Amino acid sequence: MRNPFKKSFWQLNDELAGKQDLSTQDKKRLFEQTKMYIFLQDFLKKLTPYLEEGEVIQAYLPMTNQENTAVATGGIMGMAYAREPEARAYVENFHDVRGNRLLVFTNQRMLFVVIVEFLEERLFYSYPYDSIQSILFKKHKIGYFDWSAATIGAIRKQTHYYTLDFQAGNHIFTEMLAEDDGVIFQRQLETIPALQGILLGEKVQRERKFDLIFSNASLQLKLLYGLSILVVLFLVLYVILLVLGALGWGPQKDLFASVCWCGLSGMVVHGLQGGSIF
Repeated sequence: MRNPFKKSFWQLNDELAGKQDLSTQDKKRLFEQTKMYIFLQDFLKKLTPYLEEGEVIQAYLPMTNQENTAVATGGIMGMAYAREPEARAYVENFHDVRGNRLLVFTNQRMLFVVIVEFLEERLFYSYPYDSIQSILFKKHKIGYFDWSAATIGAIRKQTHYYTLDFQAGNHIFTEMLAEDDGVIFQRQLETIPALQGILLGEKVQRERKFDLIFSNASLQLKLLYGLSILVVLFLVLYVILLVLGALGWGPQKDLFASVCWCGLSGMVVHGLQGGSIF
């Protein structure tokens, strides 16, 4: 592993090669990066005593609200109160509550850590490999329009994301991984012997039917997608019926007939009061 002291100065050399001086934004970014690196080294020292005898960390998979699921770590669900000094210092320095979390791969298990929860309560979740029957690790493709790189119009691009889901004992883990995250997880599947023996499936597996319905993010997304399509179809059908009713056809024609009759009646009454019908 290269010395971080040298790496920092090598990065400065690369930036200085194209500039006479670092911009204010570059200095701020480098400062935040260095501050985070120092914090993480201290954080990992606090996590190490919780490893079992003979347990060795193999890799880290960091997750944030910006690139991963934010359902349980953003908004109201992401609120937390930091009471301990080190937890308060973390929130003040990095302006994060429950957004930053970490999936740690060891030779025996996976550890899931929400940074602020560990600093506050030394809380983390353990997923031994021998308690996992199968893992859903599925790659998805999504298209989007990039307006920033085009001079005229937009460029259609594609990116990928992954669905990660498994059950370890009574604990259920579900997460959406960015493309780089998926590469990290795939590498662990190929290099950690205990992970290689776990079945990779295309469907969510649960020990109880209740969890298969209510703790199944993939199923819930499909139901939400289907419901949204039904709502759109209903609105389109209703608009079509209104248009046909205005033309005197369909079940809505009586509605427009009554509206026209009320309007005509009002005109007649107004005409009588004014001394003429038309």
